[in-house]
Amino acid sequence: MTVHIYGAGGLGREVLATLLANKELVSCFVVDPGYPASDIHGVPVRAVNLVTTRDTAARFVLAVGDGRARQRAAAWLGEGTVFATVLHPAATIGPCVSIGQGAMIIGPANITTDVVIGAHALINPGCTIAHDCVLEDFSNLGPSVSLAGRVTVQEGANLGVGVSVAPGVVIGAWATVGAGAVVIRDVEPGTTVVGVPARPIRRDSPSRPPSNA
Repeated sequence: MTVHIYGAGGLGREVLATLLANKELVSCFVVDPGYPASDIHGVPVRAVNLVTTRDTAARFVLAVGDGRARQRAAAWLGEGTVFATVLHPAATIGPCVSIGQGAMIIGPANITTDVVIGAHALINPGCTIAHDCVLEDFSNLGPSVSLAGRVTVQEGANLGVGVSVAPGVVIGAWATVGAGAVVIRDVEPGTTVVGVPARPIRRDSPSRPPSNA
């Protein structure tokens, strides 16, 4: 079964590189109507309304960096869509690690044991995920994020480049952790935290409808 990459930006190209390293057959990039339709690294770019009617047997990868956008895309594609899981061959994945459909590990990462990774979660290169961590659906780990044991990253939470999280901490749903922050206590849902140690600077509703932006 071929793979359609939904999204043609930088993450889409990283997903392409990972899939090719695994000798997967990539048929096209899928974009919104009106997006420039030139090939990327020899792979055609097609409008989503054409692809979904032309080839319903393909697997999809939601290669969009924003978790809300991935959530919207998954809902739009609808039930019955098959999503490919993307695992970089240089990633080290230990025993008893559960990886959800559509999750993306797009570079070297170290995932030890007894870890749960949800659907459409994104793990960037250089991340370290220790024992008994949980990454829920649509969560994002930026490059070189380090999670100590028993950390929970709830749905849609976004951790920036180089974030470190202490053992047992819970990062709430749709929270944002700024680059380089050190998180030593729980982060409330919808909250943005920055600094060393991380402190809140803003609070949004985690249950707000997905943005159309």
